[in-house]
Amino acid sequence: MTASIIWNRRNSLKFGRPAIPVTNIIPRAGSLLQEFVIAQEVPDEPPSLAVSTQWHPPEFPYYEANFDAAVFKASSSAGIGVIIRDNKGDAIGALSVPTPLSTSVAAMEALACRRAVLFAKEIGLRQVLFEGDSAMVIQALIQGDSASAEYGNIIDDIRALAADFDFCHFIHVKRNCNVVADALAKKAKILSGLAVRLEDVPEDMAPLLLLDVP
Repeated sequence: MTASIIWNRRNSLKFGRPAIPVTNIIPRAGSLLQEFVIAQEVPDEPPSLAVSTQWHPPEFPYYEANFDAAVFKASSSAGIGVIIRDNKGDAIGALSVPTPLSTSVAAMEALACRRAVLFAKEIGLRQVLFEGDSAMVIQALIQGDSASAEYGNIIDDIRALAADFDFCHFIHVKRNCNVVADALAKKAKILSGLAVRLEDVPEDMAPLLLLDVP
């Protein structure tokens, strides 16, 4: 860096151009070196936002109800699954029920949500978070937009039922945060009617419940 400045000063003097004073050569070299070092630095990338990939229990005194629907095309039927847990991750209630196939997957998810709200109400819960993996249904519930949805009457039913709770909130989650409800919905394929467990889950669901708790 210093040699380059000296060489440029020599050429400036040779061709009659203004030249940097000798006393400024070292400070100028230091300044250029600092600029070079700064230019080579790679700025730190901002930390990526943590994305939840696992179910998390609610805070006390709330309960969390996950719901899901499964479609069985071969039999033109469907299943609904609901799991309700407390702040420790313990099961308060589990439900599986076969149901006729509706007009769309979103409509089935709306029916599953309504069944979850009914189930929570039936077992006397008053402060509940309802989680499902259908963004369309959750958005319709939050925005109160039932007129444009083919399942608008179901959305209206859910909102009317939700008004009876002291606290009720609808949350969209990823599918991998909804595995127990999904398994319960698929289990309905082998059932002939409603199956409910209180403060427990079916034996084959227990491993999923344990894996689901962080």
